[in-house]
Amino acid sequence: MYEHSAQAIRRRGARSGGRSGRRQGGGRREQIRLVQLMVCLLLFLTVFVGKGVFPGRLVQLRDQVLTYISADFDFRGALAELGESLAGGESVLADLGEFCVQVFGAAPAEPEEPVQKVDFQPLQPASVLAAELEFISGNPDQMERTARYVDSELLAVPLVHQEEEPQEAPPEEEVPAVVPAAGTVILTASYTGQPLPNNYTMDQLSLGELETVTPVLGHLNSVYGYRDHPIDGRYQFHGGVDIGGQTGDPIAAFSAGTVEYVGEDSSYGLYFQIDHGNGVKSFYAHCSAVTVTKGQSVAMGETVGRVGSSGAATGPHLHLELKYQKTHLNPAYYVDFLEDA
Repeated sequence: MYEHSAQAIRRRGARSGGRSGRRQGGGRREQIRLVQLMVCLLLFLTVFVGKGVFPGRLVQLRDQVLTYISADFDFRGALAELGESLAGGESVLADLGEFCVQVFGAAPAEPEEPVQKVDFQPLQPASVLAAELEFISGNPDQMERTARYVDSELLAVPLVHQEEEPQEAPPEEEVPAVVPAAGTVILTASYTGQPLPNNYTMDQLSLGELETVTPVLGHLNSVYGYRDHPIDGRYQFHGGVDIGGQTGDPIAAFSAGTVEYVGEDSSYGLYFQIDHGNGVKSFYAHCSAVTVTKGQSVAMGETVGRVGSSGAATGPHLHLELKYQKTHLNPAYYVDFLEDA
């Protein structure tokens, strides 16, 4: 009977001692969890509430919290453990738990094999809090907060920078070339021959924005400049070019304009002149026919006459002259010729 009572007392004592030990151990763990919860809650409120709620307390709060978390205590492991346990809950506790896990990282398991050393080192809690308080004290806007906490180095994972694909630059608009004004010298000829008659030039002058065509495409029979006349043999200045052709070949208007005059004489035969405006004129001679009349408007390339050998000519050809105001120009600068085969 006595032995039975003694055993019962020992069993009660053992149970009582166990409960007392568990209460003491549980109290210690509860204190630790309470400290952990307070630090996590402080970080949670600091990050997501921000400077706008308690701006005057940020600096003081930073110094106080740094004092607490700088103590010799494994806050990373403890807070990670707390975060994992709280993450199983709901509502605010679940959010707080997930936040603690993201900030401090899960407690690392013992690796079975040596782990390769990584250059990136996770931030310590003290430096994490200091960096966050420093960031919030700068009064970041909503976009800056999102950029920091959605893709943050606090996750202890090196971020991979994704380079943006280069965007093709819009094609540059072609700037139209500036056309020199009519009469501007665009090419100076290196002429060393006999002095030129008045109102004749060897230089190339601009015709402005005038659109032109070649009146007759043929061989160049006689150039612009001094020559022996093919009929009387006199050495004199030839004020145009002679373009070979067949009798009756159409003569096209050098450019759009108005027929200034039509005439005929023993030297030029049938001839006419077109005023293209802006001081530019074209003269056609030795025609077999003239198909326009004085004052008639013509289009560029329109047939205005026919190739012939009227006047002082040795064969069918077009005598073409070009003028800017009262100055005769070398037509070879402005029309094309057939090349000898």
